[in-house]
Amino acid sequence: MNERIVKLKPRNQDKIFILNNILWNSFNIQWAENDTYQLSFTVYDDGSDLFKIIAVESSIFFDGQEYIIKTLAVDYAAGVSTIQITATHVSNELANLWKYEVNSGEKTYTVNDVLAFYLNENNKGFSYQVIGNFDNQQITDLGNTNGKDMISKILSTWENAIFYPDNRNIRIYNKKDFYQNKGKRLDYLHDTSEVQLNIDSTGIINKIRAIGTEHEVTTTKEITVTDSNGDSWGWPFPNVGEGNFMGGQLFGVNAGGEFRPNGFHDGLDFGSVDHPGSAVHAVHGGKVIIKSYMGGLGNYVVVHSDDGYNIVYQEAFSSAGKITVNVGDTVKTGDVIGYRDTDHLHVGVTRQDFNIAVGKSFTNDGTWLNPLDLIKSGGTGPTTHTETEEETHTEKYFDDFMVEDKDSIAKWGEHPAADMSDDRFHDKNAMEAYVRSKFQLEPLISGTANESSNIKPDIGEIRRLEVKTVKLVTEVMIVGFTWYPFDPTQQTQLTLNNLPYSVLRNNINILQKMNEISTSVTKTISKLNGGNTQELEETLKKYIDDKLNNNTPTNPDTPKPQHIGKIIDVSEWQGVIDWPSVIADDVTLSIIRVQHGSAHQDLKYMENLQQCISAGGKYAVYAYFAATSTSDAQQEARDFYNRTQKVVAGKQQPIFYAIDVESIEMSGDVTQMRAGVEAYMSQLNALGVPDNKIVLYIANHLYDRFNLNVARPGAIWIPSYGQNDGTLANSLKPTHPYDLHQFTSKGSVKGISGNVDMSAEPSEKFKELIFSA
Repeated sequence: MNERIVKLKPRNQDKIFILNNILWNSFNIQWAENDTYQLSFTVYDDGSDLFKIIAVESSIFFDGQEYIIKTLAVDYAAGVSTIQITATHVSNELANLWKYEVNSGEKTYTVNDVLAFYLNENNKGFSYQVIGNFDNQQITDLGNTNGKDMISKILSTWENAIFYPDNRNIRIYNKKDFYQNKGKRLDYLHDTSEVQLNIDSTGIINKIRAIGTEHEVTTTKEITVTDSNGDSWGWPFPNVGEGNFMGGQLFGVNAGGEFRPNGFHDGLDFGSVDHPGSAVHAVHGGKVIIKSYMGGLGNYVVVHSDDGYNIVYQEAFSSAGKITVNVGDTVKTGDVIGYRDTDHLHVGVTRQDFNIAVGKSFTNDGTWLNPLDLIKSGGTGPTTHTETEEETHTEKYFDDFMVEDKDSIAKWGEHPAADMSDDRFHDKNAMEAYVRSKFQLEPLISGTANESSNIKPDIGEIRRLEVKTVKLVTEVMIVGFTWYPFDPTQQTQLTLNNLPYSVLRNNINILQKMNEISTSVTKTISKLNGGNTQELEETLKKYIDDKLNNNTPTNPDTPKPQHIGKIIDVSEWQGVIDWPSVIADDVTLSIIRVQHGSAHQDLKYMENLQQCISAGGKYAVYAYFAATSTSDAQQEARDFYNRTQKVVAGKQQPIFYAIDVESIEMSGDVTQMRAGVEAYMSQLNALGVPDNKIVLYIANHLYDRFNLNVARPGAIWIPSYGQNDGTLANSLKPTHPYDLHQFTSKGSVKGISGNVDMSAEPSEKFKELIFSA
């Protein structure tokens, strides 16, 4: 009794008192997995002032832990005053830590992320640890709850989590790291005087139907479309009509337009002097498909006509409010689409996708057509052109199938459970393994036992339980206890877990078989070795023990070998990709383009993401940086994230988000590139993508001029080609520090017809990105 001390610290006092007026046989500690952690005892009035200062919210210290008094039951009887005290572990003070902020939307979290969100920089002295590995999980609208709710959220989201704190150090264990077999046993009539067991077969599951989850599949085909000349063409300023144009205003290469690259003008300019008026009329009917802003074009609007033309009106509007139509509106020839308040209107006409055509603004290759000819002739008359048509339908990753355990069924009969589906699994074998992990093939054991001794159990004990009278041998976890540390007459009460009672019995059968083999082998070799078998016997016994207990020697300082195959990056330019063939060709990582700025989303990104995931490939995503301002960079980041999540939400998440920075943007001001990229990364952070999941792809020749914050992202990826013949040997290494080297644009991979960008030489930091996913 004197070896242990119980201390009291009244609330708002620094002084600590030793409690000696305890009814010692009442003092006990109770613990139950993920539920209870408290102590209780009774004190009596010994006439001292100490009895009078005992109050709720005071601290009790015992066995290295702090508890907070929560309830007092005062009893006055026969001239004796007593107080029954119940004090909960100090970790329960998490209930008084409120997180008002909310991380809105469905996002992917680790256990560490949740703890950090609530506990970083808290003012109540809480720290945290995560012991063991946990997978990532989706949580919606995290926050606006207290710390106890945080623990409940973790335990309900990660079913294999154990909460066991050390004072204010909040610890979350993976169950397999928490429970350990330390060689102790519970042998009825030897170590325990009483065992109460409940053997329950109601939880047996040995048959489940696996349901293949559906996903959208988009197929494309080319169709021939016959064009008509529509309901004619018209002039943007009808009161003027054709009017007069100077050479520099005309389409094509003309005198006066030499200041443009290649001297080429991709449209027709209507000047405010030669074509007066403010109201801009549609030159042809169609539907508004783009209303946006772009450097060099200003605020602009694109109308797509039924006969296949994309007509752009640009350089006429000082603000978006000057454009009176919106995306989705249908306009007819002559309708007012906006009001010019600049010195000219530029009209351009193309049959190509506008986002592709704008990249050829100064290329005279037929991409851009002469608006003057079209308007004057009323069109080209009926023609045909080829368009790509997409069809979307749903199909299952795999057909529904039944998963059974024939041995369990033969022994216990069929015990089916409800159908199981899971969007995370696109492979039949992976789904089957997941379903089998939910099986319970044997009856479960739960119960209680009393230790013969008055000893506090080690937390996380697995013990061997034997009841020889019924030939029961199994392993049980101690998932709760009540311990009376000051009363040796009261046995420690143990709560036992639910483990199949056949687990250890099966191990015994294996041991018997291996011993039989060992004996047979020993006898055989003994004959050959003159009867000297002692060394052999010891070697065999050690081998058997290692195999049964998974004690295969390992050197923790020796890292496991990690194979790095091919690393490629792809976009719409690779066309249709046979993803199973790509993954089979030793491709470790595929980095898939999602967009070029906000204006152009990659035409194949959805298909590439879906099919890469379905083929079981590791993948990341990238976006070309084309922002003109920090606000534009933030919008690009939002579009990048949202377009990615549109495809992969609830599925395998990308290993990282790469920002492709290889041209001077930010309205041509290279000194603003750092600020633009910082704004882009910060916006990704706000969406739930941490810096260590962001990779910067930086042009080697512009690296110094960009002056980017290369210490912030998770990795740096730099292109440097040399001979660019598809080989690493003939490439040139980047002249700046890098974590991944893109060494060619002429790589070759099965499943992709034509060239593909290829990278190599990943740093240890980059390997960690790949293999931690």
